[in-house]
Amino acid sequence: MTRRLLAVAAALFLAPTAAAQVGHDPSRSPYQTLKYGQFMGLAAGYFNGNGGAIGVAPHKGGVLGFRYDFLGANTMTLGLSASYGRLQRDIVDAYKSIQTGRSGPFDQSVLFTELILQFNLTGGKTWHGLDPYVSAGMGLAIVSHTPADTSGFKFRTKATLTPGIGVRYFLNDRLFLRVEARTTFWQISYPAAYRSSPALDPGKPPAITGGAKEWVTNGWYQIGLSYAFHRPF
Repeated sequence: MTRRLLAVAAALFLAPTAAAQVGHDPSRSPYQTLKYGQFMGLAAGYFNGNGGAIGVAPHKGGVLGFRYDFLGANTMTLGLSASYGRLQRDIVDAYKSIQTGRSGPFDQSVLFTELILQFNLTGGKTWHGLDPYVSAGMGLAIVSHTPADTSGFKFRTKATLTPGIGVRYFLNDRLFLRVEARTTFWQISYPAAYRSSPALDPGKPPAITGGAKEWVTNGWYQIGLSYAFHRPF
């Protein structure tokens, strides 16, 4: 009898709690499930680096880009992007000392192409409309030629690695804003002329006193607007 009374009391105690959980209005939950999984968007940003030890790599300027994401309503998102940057760089005359041979800045166009893997921290849901994430992009940076540079330095096409953090803010089921901060890594190579004493000022040290290659980090900050489509699969 005692066991039966305890069982009845427990049932009376737990019933309201269970009913409250079952009867919770999903529309009032801070978590909302994403309804779509494909996104297309435009972004504008600022690329901010130092151009390496002597500033001859492209490093500062505005960037405009297009991005397409698919399978974007779950924990993992895969994206493709293409961006155009109007950046600036310096030129250092290899025959003069670094103090007198630097000129610029000069404009240089850069085309960025990327494959981006994004990990959505709230999974396939938003929290109060927010979807924070971490990401990693791998791609290529293709630069224009700079005829004024006669030093032998060539940036050419560089492989890039770009980790980042960001957040998507959903205005409704289809539109969202994206704000992100990223860091682009690439490696540049210096010609032998930069690593020798300048011919016109042999008493001065070379422009580059380290190795022939250097890894350079660049900040990349963006804000964009995207539109959602139906799921691809």
